[in-house]
Amino acid sequence: MSEHTEVRLPLVNKLIKLGWDKNQLHYEPEWRVPKTPSDASKRELGQSFKSFPVDLAIFDHPSHVGLYEHLQIIFETKAPKKNEGINQLKIYMNLEPHVLLGIWTNGTDITFVYRTADGKFDVKGKSSLPKPTDSLIVSGEKKLEWKDLEEPTTSDLKKIFKRLLNIVVARDTKSTRRDDQLNNLCNVILAKLEGDKIAKYLPSEPMPFQVWNTEDETATKIKELYQGMRRSHRDLFMTDIDQDINLDSHTLHSCAFELSRYQLRDTSISVISEAFQIFRTSSLKAEEGQYYTPYPVIRSAIKLLEIKPSDTVLDPACGTGGFLLESYRQLIDSHPNMSHSDAIGWANRNLYGVDKDRINIKLTKAIMLIIGDGSTNTYLGDSIRTHLWSSSFPQLQSALTPDTFTCIVTNPPFGKDLKVSKVDAKAAGLTISRKVKNENDGSISFSKILQEEREIGIVFLERCYELLTVKGRLGIILPETYMFSPSYRWLRYWLQDKLELKGMLNIPMEAFQGFCRAKTNFYIFEKIGK
Repeated sequence: MSEHTEVRLPLVNKLIKLGWDKNQLHYEPEWRVPKTPSDASKRELGQSFKSFPVDLAIFDHPSHVGLYEHLQIIFETKAPKKNEGINQLKIYMNLEPHVLLGIWTNGTDITFVYRTADGKFDVKGKSSLPKPTDSLIVSGEKKLEWKDLEEPTTSDLKKIFKRLLNIVVARDTKSTRRDDQLNNLCNVILAKLEGDKIAKYLPSEPMPFQVWNTEDETATKIKELYQGMRRSHRDLFMTDIDQDINLDSHTLHSCAFELSRYQLRDTSISVISEAFQIFRTSSLKAEEGQYYTPYPVIRSAIKLLEIKPSDTVLDPACGTGGFLLESYRQLIDSHPNMSHSDAIGWANRNLYGVDKDRINIKLTKAIMLIIGDGSTNTYLGDSIRTHLWSSSFPQLQSALTPDTFTCIVTNPPFGKDLKVSKVDAKAAGLTISRKVKNENDGSISFSKILQEEREIGIVFLERCYELLTVKGRLGIILPETYMFSPSYRWLRYWLQDKLELKGMLNIPMEAFQGFCRAKTNFYIFEKIGK
């Protein structure tokens, strides 16, 4: 009781006077730190776990109190001696990876334990407690060089990306809309890739992308790297909002802290593919029919298509490039004699992606840059409305030429309200949208003049048919009703002399649970020769 009244309560009062919101402070009941990494995993799963009590914890915002991902500072006042208290804090901070600062105090003496950007601890004696405006991040004893970087595991990278999203959403003062936040965060990752490239070529020089001495200095370095990336990849930055990274210095300093010790460029494909699921899920727009394709579905689909070195692969609704990346990964796995340079060359020449969302295209390009390929053919544009290409998407005119691709794989947007209008269908010269007529003999015919609006997923069948070579393969995820419902009998008529169904992969309803409730299948077609 004396410790609570003589040390902890006065400590709480001092923090409130310094500007901390009382609702950010957690001390009754005490915050519980997992005792072991295994206990930390149980906590992530929502299970009961063994724990240590912490005297006082501070979260980044009152609305986040109780969420371990937002824990910023912990205090230790129990240990009778300073060294014991400092060691206890280090143990706790190893088990709470989001904590940036541990503080030991007995009421008069104060010691700070910072987590440094290189994963170590920096102990500093202090005369006063931190204010809410103080930076909690320090750079460490020496600046990071290329040799100091670690190759992240899938788990590492997933947690980092999740923390980055939390940082931008919870704390940035400039960016408040989700699209804008995700776009700027993608720009930060592109700046990190540019920094990795420079560091790899100058291994004995300090990494340009890391925590520097002040928040402003770190932000300036990151923005310089971003401008270098803009000069190298102009196709990624086509709008005014991409002139600079629109995040405040505090956020960029935090991003550098999270990312700097890990090597992103040349990280293994499997790690990148799974880790980027965090961004894929965040970039979805369900109202526009965008549904995250689970990795097991992507893996199985590409395996069935058997990608070969002779293939030219397209995803005309590529999202963040999951099918493209998996095509590249499986090609390498199934052809062990292919050298790394040959594989990169194949990706440069033979992988194509198109998407209407510029953030998706930017993420796709970022993923391909990470695995070492910097010139994958990924384009911003509308694969369906070809009448817009000359004015809005001129690159598509040369990239998406008919009878070009030996393999197309895609998960197009779908939904009952997502349709191509009659006007657009006519302007794009679509035949699949022609008005259907049921003849007296039970057959079906199509008007040569009248058009109907069509679900966008169905329209993708015609676009893919046009782009495929004869005997080219199409793998496409579509609602089951398109192929089996009597109301879509006309679609089977349209398909019969164009695309032959070769196989089907049943996708469980649970695969898209949380995104949509439509029952879908992965269909494999082959283009029929004239």
